[in-house]
Amino acid sequence: MRLVSFLALFLPALASADAPPSARLVSEPFLESYQPEVSVSGNVIVGVMTMGVARAIVDDEITVLSTGHSAEDQICLRVASRDGIYTSRNIYALPEESSGPVLLPYQSKLRDVVEEYGVDEIALAATAGDCDSGSSDFFLLSAGGQAAPAEAVIYLNSFGATDVFFELDAEVKSCDYISEGRRTTYDYICRLGALDVARSVPVTIIRERFGREQPSIEITIVGAAE
Repeated sequence: MRLVSFLALFLPALASADAPPSARLVSEPFLESYQPEVSVSGNVIVGVMTMGVARAIVDDEITVLSTGHSAEDQICLRVASRDGIYTSRNIYALPEESSGPVLLPYQSKLRDVVEEYGVDEIALAATAGDCDSGSSDFFLLSAGGQAAPAEAVIYLNSFGATDVFFELDAEVKSCDYISEGRRTTYDYICRLGALDVARSVPVTIIRERFGREQPSIEITIVGAAE
């Protein structure tokens, strides 16, 4: 009986010790939007994430790796459904001197809406600084408890390009066109494979329209949560 009582006290404490620290939501109240009628807009880069993060919204398990740099004190998290109906944009403050996986609490009041989207129907992107910083440093978002290594993907809006490629480690590969469903906010997926999270990873997005190259997009993936 005493052993049972001891385990009842000890196991919850052990579980909480393994849980990642939580970032603080700065942009209160939580900012999200549901608009059935939308037009094409937004950025070329819509999502930089591992494949398991879409479900992490519902389970409130979105994690990002904090390396403790002062420039990363704040993170802007953007979420967009492929059809453009659901979007959110929020700023988080990282825990002081944090290093390792950090939870980004997702306090959505529209979870029933988000639950309706499939794996390739919602994208997340997190950049350093506030949402107007224009940073090209993207954190690779992951899901708490997700097995590593996990495939990293980039979702992007081609804005009329007929061919899209990505360059990673001096190798150029094709991105896949998403042909199904409504494609308001993004229409291509670039499959990067598992990334080495111990280093910054530069990636160049190359777009062509009927063979004519459009301005390339250069980003740096600065970390990932395991």
